[in-house]
Amino acid sequence: MRHIPLLLVFVFLLTIVTRPSKAHHPELKIPHIFATGWGITLDADGSGFYNDYARFTLGSDLAQENYLVAPYKRAMRSFKRDRTSCIYPKSIDTLMRTGDWSEGESYIESSAMLRSPMRIFSRDATSIIHSQADLRGKKLAYALGAKVPNSMGDIGVEYVPIADEVDKAKILETGTVDAMIANMPDAYFVFKSLGQELPPHDPNYDPIPVPSIRIVCHDTANNKAFIKEFNHRLEELAASGEMADYLKKLGLSPIVYMP
Repeated sequence: MRHIPLLLVFVFLLTIVTRPSKAHHPELKIPHIFATGWGITLDADGSGFYNDYARFTLGSDLAQENYLVAPYKRAMRSFKRDRTSCIYPKSIDTLMRTGDWSEGESYIESSAMLRSPMRIFSRDATSIIHSQADLRGKKLAYALGAKVPNSMGDIGVEYVPIADEVDKAKILETGTVDAMIANMPDAYFVFKSLGQELPPHDPNYDPIPVPSIRIVCHDTANNKAFIKEFNHRLEELAASGEMADYLKKLGLSPIVYMP
């Protein structure tokens, strides 16, 4: 029998160990997740940024039996009824601000998956919104179900709920409303789909504290195990550079959107 010199074996093993590679992510056991559909960025047909980002972070093709996109209000009702389920994209802070946390309910949440700052877009550069005072007497379009009035309060603005995010962009263009509020990067993808640049806005004005996109689950033993594994995967995606690369390929700045 021919013997391989020990030195060659050592060199071969060293090459394997030091060779750069993407992190290996074990498959997650995913609970039933309801996703709050609202248009092209989170569509019921499985397309859109948030569906793609869920696949990326969960490392799954998201079979229909454990991931269901439904209209916003229906998804929330389904999540409330199914005490073993989760809701995405949400956070406990958002549920509290919008009044969607009822007394006696117990939720847990994942680590932040994405930062999603809210911006107020105007029709032209002469009417950019820099503060709440600039909104007084104006019509402000917002996503139906998002309960923006709960978060912003009575500030002298007329809130106009719109069911679809593309329609919301279009009524701003036609002048039906004076301004619209939207999460980023949602608005970026919506106006890109319309072949337009983002409308004028103040990138430094946060009308609502910057939300962090998470998965929120009912507090069960199985969901605790899922959240623990999922948080570990998020850490690996960030540390390996995969998350930053994913965002860059979509034209998004990791500095702005990574948690």
